Amino acid sequence: MLKIIQGIMQLTGRLSPKLSANIAMYMASRPRRYPDSEREKAQLAQARKITYRGALGTENTAWSWGEGPVVILCHGWEAKAAKMATMAMAIAEQGFQAVAIDATAHGHSEGKVCNFDIMAKDIYSLASQFSEIFAVVGHSMGGMMTMRAREFGLKAQCYAVLGSPSAPLPILEIMKNLLKVSSETIEICQDKIAGQIGYSWQELLQCKMYTPEETPLLMIYDTEDDEVPIFHGERIHKTWPAAEMIKISGVGHRKIVWDTSVVESVTDFLDYEKSKESTKEAGLAKLVS
Repeated sequence: MLKIIQGIMQLTGRLSPKLSANIAMYMASRPRRYPDSEREKAQLAQARKITYRGALGTENTAWSWGEGPVVILCHGWEAKAAKMATMAMAIAEQGFQAVAIDATAHGHSEGKVCNFDIMAKDIYSLASQFSEIFAVVGHSMGGMMTMRAREFGLKAQCYAVLGSPSAPLPILEIMKNLLKVSSETIEICQDKIAGQIGYSWQELLQCKMYTPEETPLLMIYDTEDDEVPIFHGERIHKTWPAAEMIKISGVGHRKIVWDTSVVESVTDFLDYEKSKESTKEAGLAKLVS
């Protein structure tokens, strides 16, 4: 089947790169779903299921563990909340309410179509259900779309991104390597993707989505990640030099969300930021009294 699709893409690429790009974007906007493993089912069974209105009006799902300051966890493309459950449960154990999102057409949420704009709006929509967001933790594309969601009004006291791309280059690599699309088709897809996000392609390459702010940012990247190579993290760090960047190795792109050392780094970061907030509040209380 893949060989047939590749043949169609190569043929349409020669006849009409625009048509080829439309087909590629159509396929890319329909994420594959994967059934929950037994471990994931058990972890979700310990969560409270909540709903939120998706960007396309769908009734979407999120999963909540624990009580306390709200930390939203955002999965990557074709992933789901269940993939973030190990980290969410560890965060909840530290005195937070950890809420993992299933974006439109992912996990247990409704819908068949999703794109980068929809995912960013989903993140903002879920966050809007809470009076205050302490932190947002995003993996892969979920981290990049968290940064995009800030433009819709998302505000948190701190952020963490795990193996997140600086620009949507990985999706183009998939189109090149898996679908075998032409270079002309890739150029058209670049502009279409940039249009979804609201920037020019050149602006995306300049890390415009990662416009720095005073809010603390933790970045964790695997130097051996072959899906989102380390240069993505290094580009973001140059854009946001005040961010804390942790480099690991041998974990990989997907396992990073449940690796013990990564989970510990994220929970330590959240604990530290919460303690800073508590110290600040105590200082203000002394001034008032």
